[in-house]
Amino acid sequence: MSEAITIRHSTDRDTDSVLRLAALDDRPAPVGDTLVAEVDGQVWAAVGIDDGGAVADPFRPAGDVVWLLQVRADQERLSRAA
Repeated sequence: MSEAITIRHSTDRDTDSVLRLAALDDRPAPVGDTLVAEVDGQVWAAVGIDDGGAVADPFRPAGDVVWLLQVRADQERLSRAA
């Protein structure tokens, strides 16, 4: 993948995108604080910091994007525990 990936905390504006990903991925949406990954302004994946739940667009090559989100969510969980 050569596109730029932006990882950020989700906001209320992302709720519909995360719910759409959950429906596409046939998984529950992450609960609590959530990180999202954007590629070209589109939310491709989301991972819950609190629950670790992950959803991604199954029609995009999002496996590496989910992995990056999971690494960042792990870092945030560790920093909260310290």
